[in-house]
Amino acid sequence: MSHELRDKLIAAEPEDSGLRQEYERRLATMLETPITWYRRTGLIVGTLVCLATAVVAGIMAVQFRHHSLNVSIGIAIAGVLALAGAGITGRILIRGTYRRDRDSSAQAGIIWAFIVVLVTTFMLMGGIDSIRGVGLTVVGIVFLIGAGVLLLRTVIEQSELRTREKLLEMELRLTRITDELSAPRREKHE
Repeated sequence: MSHELRDKLIAAEPEDSGLRQEYERRLATMLETPITWYRRTGLIVGTLVCLATAVVAGIMAVQFRHHSLNVSIGIAIAGVLALAGAGITGRILIRGTYRRDRDSSAQAGIIWAFIVVLVTTFMLMGGIDSIRGVGLTVVGIVFLIGAGVLLLRTVIEQSELRTREKLLEMELRLTRITDELSAPRREKHE
């Protein structure tokens, strides 16, 4: 059955507003959690680190402008990604809630992109034929592995979240079906 047909059939079902409101409430509770003090502290520290990284990247991009244009561009891109990370964490802080379906994906994506740009810049900066270049590449790969683990963890969490959302939707449907099946029995006994 196609998703379009399924959605039309679901829309054609009579809607119990109480069940739907309970579903929406439980879904909102699952997807959006208020920020606790330790998460708020972590987000504040993360925002400050992102801002400091952007400033350092800006200074380094200016300092390396004579070294290589590619290195300067890579460092500048890393600075822009650090600003984007500060924007994401700042937005979460201002909102006061953590949206598990969007915020963790955005954070992991920015961290992954930042690390990839940084490792590529390290490779360009050090070169392949020098010991310094090999050292920078090895250090970069360590960061890349850490960012990859974070990205995989986020993908797994998002998959779990979608599974829990679908299970909640199935529970709503089963409750609806149970109510519809028990209604004729109640009328019969009365």
